[in-house]
Amino acid sequence: MLLPSAILTAEWSALAALALAVLLALAAWRAPWRRLEVNEQSHVWLGFIVVASVLWLIAGGVGASVRFHLLAAPLAYLLFGPWLALLALALAGAAVTFINGDWASYPTHVLLSAAVPIAVSHLVLMLCEKRLPPNYFIYIFVGAFLGGALSMFVAGLATATLATLLAPTVGYAGEDLVPMLVMLSFGEGTLTGMLASLMVVYRPTWVGTFDDARYLGRRP
Repeated sequence: MLLPSAILTAEWSALAALALAVLLALAAWRAPWRRLEVNEQSHVWLGFIVVASVLWLIAGGVGASVRFHLLAAPLAYLLFGPWLALLALALAGAAVTFINGDWASYPTHVLLSAAVPIAVSHLVLMLCEKRLPPNYFIYIFVGAFLGGALSMFVAGLATATLATLLAPTVGYAGEDLVPMLVMLSFGEGTLTGMLASLMVVYRPTWVGTFDDARYLGRRP
């Protein structure tokens, strides 16, 4: 979710930059870097950065300020876990910002398009594992599809709310916001669920949050 730097106050920009710096430092410390020592895994991670950059470049708006795009953050979380996912999307955001040149909006963009949806996806999957029986279809339909849809909806609401607070006189087509978020959420959830399902079947080693022993009853 992209907000132009023109509506971002200096105080918010400084706060967003500080928050992102702390999150990225924590991610760099907590990330399972040893996973990327395997060539296939590092290729998947780097390739995902390229794909996410393209998705983030394809943005549409509902007014003068807010720009929406598919996030890819829920899928990134399922594949790499929260920390590597955040770092990958931060690099994708840097590539997008290099093209559009609006570096002042970079911290806010990454927080709204990466940190928020990753946190929602993590919460959904943790609740799924805690409250529901371990089943492949529950992982796909709840963890992936529902998690992806909720991530997009929450990130979109957070973006629109921030735009309203920072620039209340700038319209963002509020009457069209909820229908648009519903459609985007369905698209995000469908994309996440379909790709996660395919990868679990054909490339299960790519999906870091999928545990064969838990969901399929396979023991090493």
